[in-house]
Amino acid sequence: MKVSKRKIYRDFSKCILCGRCRNVCPTNAIKYEVKYNGLCTHCNLCAEVCPVKAIDSYEGKISQEEYGKLYVNLKSYNERKVKLNCVMCMECYEECPVNAIKIVDGKLEINKGNAFPSIINCNLCSLCTMVCPNNALKFEMNRIKLNPELCTLCGECVKHCPTNTMYLKDRYPAGYCVMCGRCIKSCPVSALSIKTITWDSEINTCIKCGTCVKICPVNAISLNPITDDKPLVNTNKCILCELCAAYCPVDGIPILYTLKKKKLEQWSISIDRNICIGCGLCVDACKISLKGDNAIYLNKGLAYVNKDKCIGCGACAMTCPTDCIKLTKIYETKEVVIIP
Repeated sequence: MKVSKRKIYRDFSKCILCGRCRNVCPTNAIKYEVKYNGLCTHCNLCAEVCPVKAIDSYEGKISQEEYGKLYVNLKSYNERKVKLNCVMCMECYEECPVNAIKIVDGKLEINKGNAFPSIINCNLCSLCTMVCPNNALKFEMNRIKLNPELCTLCGECVKHCPTNTMYLKDRYPAGYCVMCGRCIKSCPVSALSIKTITWDSEINTCIKCGTCVKICPVNAISLNPITDDKPLVNTNKCILCELCAAYCPVDGIPILYTLKKKKLEQWSISIDRNICIGCGLCVDACKISLKGDNAIYLNKGLAYVNKDKCIGCGACAMTCPTDCIKLTKIYETKEVVIIP
């Protein structure tokens, strides 16, 4: 069984991380962030709003050889400046999304440098429509639709958004994709397209840690670590949110098209020996994860863990028939996953 969905696909082998797509998205469904504000990211908005063309546009100036390079390495970026015919209308100063237009000695200048940008767009998983208690958001014709009259600003859509693009405005939410295609047309390097993403539910590599089971927001993944070699995916439930792939510690789920890999930052493991039955299943599970070695071991019929060897995968906790092992994972983006 397969599951398919049409999405806005970003080809990072072409993307220059300029953020122009962010400028044109009518629902702010593209989240563009910079580590250092105040540096030009080459989004071209200043050139587009200038009434006297005092700032050159990069339209037609980015060569094929420059596709996929960070904007700071582009010739058009290094040549961009405010020319002498500037009339100081301040339109570019007011509109620059990263405050990179500066006033120096009474003139406008473009402050340049690597702002260390990141970009992600709504992946049309439709989870926001599922958690909305008032049906203010609906998934129809492969796009998110909003009825603002039904919205109570409860924030459930924001809390559950896998890409974190959703946010609350004064009266209704924003950050959801309506598949209008404006971002695709605006991209100067043709990095965006509408693509049908298909997953055959195959999981290539599995250590039976159960992370995908715990993270799936629609309970589409199940696993019996005793009888199943791999998790089972219900493609009728799967919404292709990509969370399982993002959190998989062994990169066993090949559907990362929008989300970035989640990095495990720290973990803690505890064993309640009052309910441990000494079955040894945790030891067997650990040997699979550590490829023959093991962090879990039995001592006088009870389970213990060598924390110096533990990698925080959770396979032992998932396998334990009495749930005496508890593993808490904390990721770099502060999400917490608890197994079992």
